[in-house]
Amino acid sequence: MPHCIACWRRPLVTLFVLLVISSGLAVGDDQKAADDGNDPAAPAEKSDRYAVPDGDSQAILKFVAGLQKFRPNTAEEFFEHRKKAPLAMKAAAEKILELEEDPESPAAQTARLLLLNAKVASIGSVEADQQKAIVQEIAKTLKSAKRVTGNELGLAFGAASALEQTGNKALAMTAYRSFGEFFANQDVPQLASYGKKMVGSARRLGLVGKEMQIEGKLVDGGEFDWESYRGKVVLVDFWATWCGPCVRELPNVKKQYELYHDKGFDVVGISIDSDRARLEAFLKERALPWKTMFEDGVAGDHPVATRYGVMAIPTVILVDKEGKVISLNARGPELGRLLEEQLGPADAG
Repeated sequence: MPHCIACWRRPLVTLFVLLVISSGLAVGDDQKAADDGNDPAAPAEKSDRYAVPDGDSQAILKFVAGLQKFRPNTAEEFFEHRKKAPLAMKAAAEKILELEEDPESPAAQTARLLLLNAKVASIGSVEADQQKAIVQEIAKTLKSAKRVTGNELGLAFGAASALEQTGNKALAMTAYRSFGEFFANQDVPQLASYGKKMVGSARRLGLVGKEMQIEGKLVDGGEFDWESYRGKVVLVDFWATWCGPCVRELPNVKKQYELYHDKGFDVVGISIDSDRARLEAFLKERALPWKTMFEDGVAGDHPVATRYGVMAIPTVILVDKEGKVISLNARGPELGRLLEEQLGPADAG
């Protein structure tokens, strides 16, 4: 299910990779001793939370597990954790590799994943050749993994998402496609589902200049007719009632609709909601003048959103009169600018 952009889409890949997707890295899967009911990362002195302890690999893995479980309660703790946790995990991983005599031991494998996570966390701030090297290292890790879990998914998805957000579109497309195909072929349904979405993300990033394929049902139960929009400039808006940024953008979209609808502008809303009643109440209250698509029984995973790898909303795509995509980010003032470019000034006769 896509997430609200304000809550999900990377202000920090570091916390995303280390603390969200993996939910406890390999420590949670292969090192059961790491969880003994206590919080090993919460010693009496707060200043000690990020100090790597002495001891064997198991003691250090307990420390790592505690860092992963820790959730800041204040803004001060959040920013401290954002700054110190990745450095502490990197130091812990390096210490484990020094201690382990067997490079293929579970602890050593966990340590290498931690170090690769650290590289992924910094992928947006390194040169293009280094970014490519990180992607290649992830591919090698996936290929050699004896058991593919959410840890590997976190690495792959975190890297591809960060590349998309920091502007390396070509490498992001390559990463989404290759990693996505890998996970789509896994036997674990959740991994396979994310894999299909990652392949979709590569498809979405390559949409400019190409036609979109949109089919499905409207919220009133009727069939959506995408062909009837040919000859219009259309904003395809992936959104949900629970997404704050989506709802805050609606007045801007309605304003542009009123200015340009008679000149050939239309909107298609693709709701990611899972609660039909909530969506219907929202549409009735807001009286949105355009059509909204919705699918029952997909738990928020709309087929069109899956096809185009929409895993964060709002995602808005602008299509020209010929049905070809001209923008993947037509929000705010950019929407008005593009509409004037396509349809002329709003006050023109």
